[in-house]
Amino acid sequence: MMKKLIVYIMLFACWACVDDTTNENFDTLNDVVIEGIKDEYTDVYVDNLFSIHPTLKTTLNTEADLRFFWITYDKSTRYEADTLSKEKNLDVVIRLTPGEHTMKFKAVSTVTKIYYEKEFTVNVVNEFTNGLMILAETDEKAILDFWIPGKDEIVTDVYGKLNDGDVLGTHPKRVYFNKYRTDVTSEVLVMCQDGKGGKILDNITLTKRRDYKDMFFGVVPDEVVPQAYYKSSMREYLVDNGLVYDRATNSLTPDVTVKPNLVVQSGTYEIADNANFIDDEDMVGRMVLYDNQNTCFYSIINIATAFLTKVTKTSGFTYVNGGFFNPDQVGMRCLYAGITSRSASGDKEYLGVFETPEGERHLLKMGIGFYTDAKPSSYFKDLGNEVLTCENIATANSFTTSALFSGYLFYVAGSKVYVYNSASSTGGVIYDLQDDAEEGAQYVIDHIEAERGGNRLWVAFRNNSLSEKKAGFCGLTVNTDGGLSLKRTVFHPNFADRIMDFESKY
Repeated sequence: MMKKLIVYIMLFACWACVDDTTNENFDTLNDVVIEGIKDEYTDVYVDNLFSIHPTLKTTLNTEADLRFFWITYDKSTRYEADTLSKEKNLDVVIRLTPGEHTMKFKAVSTVTKIYYEKEFTVNVVNEFTNGLMILAETDEKAILDFWIPGKDEIVTDVYGKLNDGDVLGTHPKRVYFNKYRTDVTSEVLVMCQDGKGGKILDNITLTKRRDYKDMFFGVVPDEVVPQAYYKSSMREYLVDNGLVYDRATNSLTPDVTVKPNLVVQSGTYEIADNANFIDDEDMVGRMVLYDNQNTCFYSIINIATAFLTKVTKTSGFTYVNGGFFNPDQVGMRCLYAGITSRSASGDKEYLGVFETPEGERHLLKMGIGFYTDAKPSSYFKDLGNEVLTCENIATANSFTTSALFSGYLFYVAGSKVYVYNSASSTGGVIYDLQDDAEEGAQYVIDHIEAERGGNRLWVAFRNNSLSEKKAGFCGLTVNTDGGLSLKRTVFHPNFADRIMDFESKY
C-alpha cells in the first residue's frame, strides 16, 4: 500500500511541474461597422454617375487589412452577381437594366477572411420608366410619345426610335400600362383599330414583345377591334368588338393569352368600352361590366365562369335596391363611367354618364363592393339618377372623374372644361384654353383624363389655326382651396396631329 502511495505522489509532482504553454496573447479582431449607405436608392438613372462613399468604423482604427467589393444582382438572377467595383468608394456609371436591383457592399479582412456587409436596393430607371405615355396620331400613323415629368420634356415617337423605325399601326385607340409583380413581366398594351390590333411592348425597353393578335389562344377573331382593357386583382378583361375575353393574371407570370369570349345565356351583347368600374390605385376584387346592347350591368364574381350574369342574379353578389334605376334594364347607353370615391374598407362609388335613345343624358351613381367590411360584403347599389341639364352637357365629348374629388364630374366641349357637382346639382365652366392662348390660336379639346394618383387633369387639344401638328396637351392642376379651380401647370403644343389617350407609367 505504501508503494502505491509513493507512486501517486511522484506522478502528481511530475504533473504539477509541467509548464502551461497555452497562448494567452489573443489578437484583437478588427471588427467593422459600415455606415453611410441607405437601405434604398430610388430613381437611379441609366448612364448617370452613381456614387456612394461609406464610412467605416473599425476596432483597430485601420482599414489596411480590408478589401472591398460592390456587388449587384436583380430578383431573377440572384446567383448571377456582377461586381461593380473593388474600391471602398463607389463611383460608377450605371449600365444596369431598369428595374429593382439588390446591391451589397462587402469589406473582407485579408487576415481573418471574415467579411462585413451592407445590403440595399437600387431602383434603376431610364427616361421612360416613370412618366406619361401619350398615344397620338401623326401622318396617319399611331405614335407613342412620352412626357418626362422631371424634365418637363416630350420625347416624340419613342416606340419608333427604340424599334428601328417600326410603326405601331394606324387608327390608334388606347394605351395601357399593365403593371404586374415584376418589371420583367409588366407590359405596355397599345391598341390600334386597323385590323391588326396593335402591339404589346416590353415594360423596360419599350421594344416590341408580341403582336396584339397573339393575345388570342387558338382561333383569332375574323375581325379584331380592340376597344378597352379592364383590370381586377385576379383577372383582366379585354374588350374587342363588343365581346369580353378573360385573362388570368393571378400568377407570378400572367397568362399571355385570353380565354374564349364570355357569353350570355341567350342572345348577343356589346360591352361598353368606356365604362370603367375599376380603380387604378386600389385594384377591385372582381369585375362589373355594362352592356350597351341590352342596357344592363353584369358582375363577374366567379373568376372561373364562362358566362356573364346580371348583377341581380349573380350568386354570391347582392343587389341593394335604391329605387333609382333597374340595373337589369337601364334603358340607356353608357358614354362614360369612372370612380368618384373609395374607402379603406373596399367600398367604392362611381359616376356614369348615360344617354337615352332620344339623346337625353343622365348622371347615374353606383356603389360597388367586393369582399368589403360591409354587410353584404359584395354588392351593387343604385345610388342616384338625375337628368343632366348643365351647360353644354349635350355636346360634351369627353368625361372624367377622380376619387380625389368625390362627387365631381369633369367634361369638355369646344375649348372649355366644365365641372358638375353631383351633390348640389350645380356646375359650369371652370377653365377655358382660350384664356391662356397665344394670339390667333383656335383651340378645341378632344379628350380629358384624371391623372393617376395625382391632382391634375390631362387635356388633349388641337389648335385649328395651324395646318399641321395641331395637337398638344396640357396639365391642369386642381386646386380646392376656397372652391374648385384649375391652373395650367404643364403645356406642350404642336407635336402631333391628334391625341387619343393618356396613360401613367410608374
